[in-house]
Amino acid sequence: MTAASSPIRLDERAVPAGTTTRFTSLVILILVSSSSMSLTTLVTTGVSDGKGCLLASGNSPFQQPPADLAQSTAYQACVARYTLMSLSGWLPLAVPGVLLVTAGVLFFCLPRWKERGGRGIPLQTLDHDGQILRELEHLAQVAGLSRVPRFVVDPGAVSSGAVVFGRNRRPTVCLHGALLARRSTSPEYFRTVLLHEFAHIHNHDITLTYTTVALWRAFIAVVLVPYAVGYAGLVVSTFLQDPARTELVVPATTRNLLLPLFMVVLVYLARSDVLRTRELHADVTAFRWGADPINWSSGAPHPTTGRLRRALGLFTELWHTHPRWELRRAALTNSGVLFGVPALPMVLSGAAAILINGHLGALGPEYGVVGQPLWNLVVALPPAALITGIAGSAVARAVVHGLLTARAVHSSLRSGLWLGTGMVLGESFLNRITISQWLAGDPVVVVLLVFVGIVFVGWVTQCARLWVSVWQGRTIRPPTLLVLAVAFLALSAWFWWWQTSGIVLAHIAGLWADPFGGTAPGIPGAPAEHHSSTVFAVTVVSANMGHVLAVPLMLPAVTVLWVVPLLAWTTRLRVARWIPSVSLEADGVSTPGASLPRLRRVTLSALLGGGLSWIAIAAVKAYMHTWQPSPSHQGLSAALMFQGWTSATVVVGAAVAALVASMSAEHYRLIVALIAAQFAVLAGYSGLFLLSATDGCIPALTTFSSTCGWRPVAIWRAFQFPLSGILVLSTAVATIAAALVAAARRPRARHVIPAPHRKLALSRWIVGVLCTGAVGITTALLSVPAPATARPNIEVKNPTLTAKIQATQVVAWYSHGGQDLLARHRNVVNRLGALAAEAKRSADGDAVILSGLRPVCVEFGRIAQEAGDYFPAPAPQIRPAWQEFITLENQVSHDCLRGLDRNEIYKIVAALKKIRQATIAANSVSAAVDAISRDRL
Repeated sequence: MTAASSPIRLDERAVPAGTTTRFTSLVILILVSSSSMSLTTLVTTGVSDGKGCLLASGNSPFQQPPADLAQSTAYQACVARYTLMSLSGWLPLAVPGVLLVTAGVLFFCLPRWKERGGRGIPLQTLDHDGQILRELEHLAQVAGLSRVPRFVVDPGAVSSGAVVFGRNRRPTVCLHGALLARRSTSPEYFRTVLLHEFAHIHNHDITLTYTTVALWRAFIAVVLVPYAVGYAGLVVSTFLQDPARTELVVPATTRNLLLPLFMVVLVYLARSDVLRTRELHADVTAFRWGADPINWSSGAPHPTTGRLRRALGLFTELWHTHPRWELRRAALTNSGVLFGVPALPMVLSGAAAILINGHLGALGPEYGVVGQPLWNLVVALPPAALITGIAGSAVARAVVHGLLTARAVHSSLRSGLWLGTGMVLGESFLNRITISQWLAGDPVVVVLLVFVGIVFVGWVTQCARLWVSVWQGRTIRPPTLLVLAVAFLALSAWFWWWQTSGIVLAHIAGLWADPFGGTAPGIPGAPAEHHSSTVFAVTVVSANMGHVLAVPLMLPAVTVLWVVPLLAWTTRLRVARWIPSVSLEADGVSTPGASLPRLRRVTLSALLGGGLSWIAIAAVKAYMHTWQPSPSHQGLSAALMFQGWTSATVVVGAAVAALVASMSAEHYRLIVALIAAQFAVLAGYSGLFLLSATDGCIPALTTFSSTCGWRPVAIWRAFQFPLSGILVLSTAVATIAAALVAAARRPRARHVIPAPHRKLALSRWIVGVLCTGAVGITTALLSVPAPATARPNIEVKNPTLTAKIQATQVVAWYSHGGQDLLARHRNVVNRLGALAAEAKRSADGDAVILSGLRPVCVEFGRIAQEAGDYFPAPAPQIRPAWQEFITLENQVSHDCLRGLDRNEIYKIVAALKKIRQATIAANSVSAAVDAISRDRL
């Protein structure tokens, strides 16, 4: 790369700025949030609670409900009482519709509102000779506007500015009275202000801006206010009804109450940030049309001095819709202002993506689609698209600017930290990883959000730099879109895993490290005592990998993360024809060259890791050959240990390859680490496959077979699941290896000699073989399902997780029917007591009791019938008392009515005595529910 002799300006239009995507993300966030928050409002007000009925039925909140649940009597009765299915079914669609209609009305009313009270006098009223209009028409022609906008005047505005509103096709420019006063004294200033406003029209900013404003105001009125009022009412009612239980719901309720405030801050900051960016773009556009840059200095305040005052100024700027003047002046001559990666958009995009993911996921229980692949895809794609469109586009723009201006590319670590911090911040306001506690159960899993943010930004930075350096097309957009498409696929796979498994692991401390709760899973053929820890470790890794590989997008994402960068080594070195489309100045352009790491070094590193894997696999087979009895007679445990040890050797070989390769690639450590690691996996797995398929042919390495033979199909089927896990784990260890090398070694300038033409053919041959192998194996793993015997059937049951889920189910079961049935029993007992008191006051007490006893006995029977039809108690501690309550309730009704029919007083007395026993059973149920909810939630 040739160093630039002087700073240059790049065309900000060459690479999409992502501001439209940021506007769109706000709209998506508002619409999705309106659906889920409106459902939550119904739940808090007691109008509808479909999720509560699912929990009360004993269904896990993280699993798809059984197909026959909707047909059960208990579920239909619960839905009929606690859920307005006709309402909750169409509400997620109706509320956004109402929101859009309301926003549409506001959108068309905003221009009239801005012109209220004489604030929008038509220009013709003041421009009697038409001179001002002719000048404005001339400026519109300079700006290239297809039609002249409508002009009005606000004579009472003391600022010498203007504002444009309305919509893109029918814009209205409001000229302030002070601006018209300066037209004759400062014609250049007048021209600059108008060109700036015309730039907004030219850049199509008006419709997006005022659509967001109208939609946000409608969202506050239609959704946020009812949501906040509903939750405030829930807090008050919960405290008044059961103060002791309030402490159980305080964390979740606090977050739900703070969520509207957080969204207000988030949307306001995001909107202000986008508007500031659009202001800078409008400034640059006006400057390109000939606006005098000196007008950006007139009237501007002096820069603040002092660290504290400057920090305070930067903080207050976050809430303004216009950037500070020194930044606006700098953007005219320094394109780096528009091509940078600020921290605020990264934080906001991360937080908004998580909120969209959480709000979309909250709609699943209402439609019974929790756990379905198509629904998981629908929930995962929008947040991935948001981050890719905002953060990914910003990073790609910064890379292009850094390469062409020979300046340091942005810090991917710092930008990634901001992105990950935003995701953690957004998750903190959702009750997915905390629920009834203040902090997440396992902070290690939460840190993964930050790690993913860093890896995402780092990969996009390095891959974009790689492709920009070798691309020779007429425009830079194709390689940029290719990089962003791969990043989008990888993020989609990540969000799929996070929303299905990650939030569960983050909620329960240590669940990922011990999914069995300290109890070893039942594996047929237990090994010797000194190998039990190995079997346990293998089962733990298999359990975690099972959740990762359950994401259909995971293996394709792992493949394209290293195959797409690898294809850059197949390009021929030519002049980059896309540079004139990006640069506004011909001089000082820094021409990107083929500053790529030598593919030979990457290949040798991979072969080193693969060779070490071969040696280690042979050592494992030789060690297991000495076992007595032989591994073939030790059942599944021996097979698990062989799979675990050999898979570990391949992963370790990949880690070695990644470490060695990343040491020689300063600007592409992550890229070459991924390539070397996956290449080493292919090499190491080939050794594993060959030695296992010919087991028995080498006496010293014979493990499971006593005869020599070629068994490729059996070995492929046996290692199909481990191979998938190896590919994913190798990606993770390669990322860690690159991070360690980057932290330990500082980049230094190095002159790279382009590879001669004769080596291009060899590079293409190597890349072709690797890509064919990678795509072929991924296709085979996805298209040919692994047999049931290839993956151990290990059921993950962690006592802590089970207890928390069960406690949630118990609370839902109690609040959606159980508590009401017990309360009805107590009310009937009170009626019976009132009847007895009335009999004492009457002269003929027996007649009073006999006449009023039948309705009481009938009600006991109804309670017994409804309790029998209700969901079974989800906790074993409750079931005996609950079943006893139903039995006694039924006996009381039966014996009482039979005694009344036959006039058998002794049966009536016996029935009345059982009422006390039923009351004791009812109290036992309530006490057990309280104990479970207090101890486990």
